[in-house]
Amino acid sequence: MNNENNLENIKTKIKKLLALSKSDNENEAYIALTKANELISQYELDENTLRFETIYVKSTKTYVPWRSLIGNAVSWLYGCYKYRNVSGGNFVFTGESLDVFLAGEMFTYLINTINRVSKIYIRKNAKRKYRRDFKYGMAERIYDRIITLGSSCSWAPFRENKINEAKKFIFKIVDDLSFDNKKKIKLNLKAITKGAMHGNNVSLARQAGYTPVLQIQ
Repeated sequence: MNNENNLENIKTKIKKLLALSKSDNENEAYIALTKANELISQYELDENTLRFETIYVKSTKTYVPWRSLIGNAVSWLYGCYKYRNVSGGNFVFTGESLDVFLAGEMFTYLINTINRVSKIYIRKNAKRKYRRDFKYGMAERIYDRIITLGSSCSWAPFRENKINEAKKFIFKIVDDLSFDNKKKIKLNLKAITKGAMHGNNVSLARQAGYTPVLQIQ
């Protein structure tokens, strides 16, 4: 984690130096560009290192199927590579700056929405497993809707390439990734079906204030 944070700090510094290299002051511009090139060489950075960004979204340390479903759908939709850091309890999204920002916003919005709806429509004395499977039903329906809508986007043909590029980038700079240890879980069909009904009512408009490209009511 420290290595990743240090790399992010270096990237930020390089970007600021590159911005200064466009200064009207020729001496200042020269010094900034020289320093930027030195850092790029020192840390063996390439275009992808400067292009891609990584965000960490707080989740749970234990594997929760419905959260992973939402993470898979959102990362695919925005062309990001996603994995879950078990030790930190985070979902990690890597991709181009705007893509990971939108993925993080969408993931947080959908997780919060599913939790909120489950509190409203599930009785307080319901069993924990029933509550879990209701959420899974919602997540499964939202996943299907995202895949359907995302397949029709104008940039859909480029999505897989973007994800693969981000994946290669991650495996190049991170030595040890701690992934999900998935377990087979028996689910309650009645709870899933009820959750799926409510999953139809969740808006899939893009979050974060950008022009909605995907929207369904």
